[in-house]
Amino acid sequence: MRNSAIPGSSGAVRPMRLLGDEGLRSACAEVTEFDGTLAALVEDLYATMYAARGVGLAANQIGVGLRVFVYDCPDDDDVRHLGHVVNP
Repeated sequence: MRNSAIPGSSGAVRPMRLLGDEGLRSACAEVTEFDGTLAALVEDLYATMYAARGVGLAANQIGVGLRVFVYDCPDDDDVRHLGHVVNP
């Protein structure tokens, strides 16, 4: 799904919704189209997550009501785990 070597390098940083935002309480829709639009969303999620110095970010946190999230975090042995999940 990713076209670049570094996740988020081709993505745009989007504004994030913060605690208390009603959009964070709404159920997210299942992804049904696995296309370039989804790939661009994943890149934007990575770019936004890295800009916020986070280790994970869900699509609804940037105002997109789809069941998608990205993560990049080390475990207890400092092994890096990086990926994205669609329709968890």
